[in-house]
Amino acid sequence: MNEKCWLPQMEFFDDYGNDWPSYEEALYSIFKADFIDSHPCYKCLRVAVKHYPKEYGKEEAFFHTTCKDYIGDGERVPDFRRCERIRWVRAFIENYDCDPSLCEECDGVKVWNEPYKSRERVHILLAEERYMVVLEKRDDFFLLITAFYFDYEHALEKQLKHYEQYRDK
Repeated sequence: MNEKCWLPQMEFFDDYGNDWPSYEEALYSIFKADFIDSHPCYKCLRVAVKHYPKEYGKEEAFFHTTCKDYIGDGERVPDFRRCERIRWVRAFIENYDCDPSLCEECDGVKVWNEPYKSRERVHILLAEERYMVVLEKRDDFFLLITAFYFDYEHALEKQLKHYEQYRDK
């Protein structure tokens, strides 16, 4: 991406002396500023986060944007690709309708809705950066579900197929 792009800087582990507690607190400060102390809007509706259950004094949504549950037992393991992009979560929500002509390496953000149980989930994907944010529509607001980096090409391709399937609906 070039300097005209709206993507914020990344937060790297080694910028914090490779010290996990310092890094995690810095990440949480960013998350708190972006989603607890203030709230982004998507299509003029507030985006909220799940506050409970809290783990280690932090909202569940924080862990959904910085960790993976690798073995499905609830034990979260930091995902450094997610952590580095903590500032991107809000930026994706606020720039979902960006003008791709401002960034020559970008085809623009792909946005589509998919049904999930009895609700609709909004997927906001910037394929060139392999990153996606997922929101869920509620009556009068959106709920941040997760945000993540695609490590594997097949997972990104699967989402691009979902985009093609649902974009015209």
